[in-house]
Amino acid sequence: MPHSGSRPTALRAAAAATLALALALSGCGSDKKEAKPKPPPAPSEQPESEVTAAPGSEALKSTGLRRPVTYDDKVSVAVVDVRHVRNRATGPGEVTGRTLTIFTLRFTNGSSSTLDLNKVRVLARYGPKGAQASPTSYANLNDFYGTVAPGAKKSASYAFDLPASGYKSVTLKVAFDAKHRTAVFTGAIHA
Repeated sequence: MPHSGSRPTALRAAAAATLALALALSGCGSDKKEAKPKPPPAPSEQPESEVTAAPGSEALKSTGLRRPVTYDDKVSVAVVDVRHVRNRATGPGEVTGRTLTIFTLRFTNGSSSTLDLNKVRVLARYGPKGAQASPTSYANLNDFYGTVAPGAKKSASYAFDLPASGYKSVTLKVAFDAKHRTAVFTGAIHA
């Protein structure tokens, strides 16, 4: 004689397996077209005052560095501000007490084409031997990115570990595309 409790347990197990199979198969077939995922939104533009903000920094004077470089197509790049600040470590890799020199650059697009700034490279050298200054981060400074419409301007600030002892001879190089030669700014910085 079979055990009376085994039959209801077997029926429940079979019903559970059938239900699981039905649920699994119900997601496999659909007449609906699969929706393509939406692309992420474009980055929002920050006001220039936020992009170039360097809290606690002090303005510096310069000779020679602020002469703009203008190309034949009326695109120009200029150093519009030079500042320095003594850094305080707030994140990984930051060292307290270093003097950071901050250069604010501005591109002006006087051409009739959109100017792509996604490949801007900035290099700073200092001192009589042209030592390369290490790029670093500070506050919420942002590099150039995106594009500049014809007739528009865009600014960004770049921070370098460039000691005051090298301020007598500073060279800043700005490369941004293959059509335009590298912009070179040479001069001195004064406190």
